[in-house]
Amino acid sequence: MLIAVCCDRGAPGSTTSSLALGVSTPEPTIVVEADPFGGDLALRCVAPGGHGEAFPPTPTVLTLATEARTSMSPGLVASKAHDFTGSTRIVPGHFSAEMAAGVKNWAPLAEALRASSSRVVADLGRIHSSSPTIPIAAAADVVVMVTRPEVGAVLHLKDRLERLAPVLASIRNAPPIIVPVVVTPKRQANAVVAEVGRMLAPSNVARAVAGIGWLALDPSGVEAMYAGQVAGKNARTQLMKSAGVLNDQISQAAGVGPYAAAQAAPVDTYAVQTGEA
Repeated sequence: MLIAVCCDRGAPGSTTSSLALGVSTPEPTIVVEADPFGGDLALRCVAPGGHGEAFPPTPTVLTLATEARTSMSPGLVASKAHDFTGSTRIVPGHFSAEMAAGVKNWAPLAEALRASSSRVVADLGRIHSSSPTIPIAAAADVVVMVTRPEVGAVLHLKDRLERLAPVLASIRNAPPIIVPVVVTPKRQANAVVAEVGRMLAPSNVARAVAGIGWLALDPSGVEAMYAGQVAGKNARTQLMKSAGVLNDQISQAAGVGPYAAAQAAPVDTYAVQTGEA
């Protein structure tokens, strides 16, 4: 499965959300930081070993994108990934936008991610209909759009989806499957998800939205996750529990199929799972 995680302007959180989706499942997963503007995943994550080392400077997503132009195999993505946790590996991004100037076509990278024998979560950062990473979003089984619970952020999300969905559909020759995800405290999750569904329901892409998900706003859980501490009691942080439920929701959405998802009931009729045991 290929999951593309992205956001609109003023709604950061795609990198943390991508990593949470990777480490909260026992399924072998590769988290790829494919934001064309660069990223800091390798700086924020602690390399395994318990000594606080940073990850090696290479390979990065640019290494992978370069090799994808001339080589394609199910193991290509894994060959460029660094070990992080027991089931999760990462392909960090480049440090600055200028470093990606030589990548004129991101379609080969999209094909490599799609062909991977491992589950891939691709962090695309901020996205719009002319983003160079549109081929990755179009190739994804599910597109996750991360947002904040504020009204302005949700209205930006609605506008972004209305512009983005037709572009993805034209490339895929099928409607995309979209799961908006709100980052919010657990105690507010039910009300926030219901309100976001209500706000998105009148939009032109409401029927392509396969439910609204949420991730817990959990700073201590985020800190533990970047430190690679995702076992034992840290596996039960609010972030990890909500990410586990979101993984299930994404898998269910992908199993529906693009045409069926486009004909599903409006988003505000979907049951909301809170992830609380």
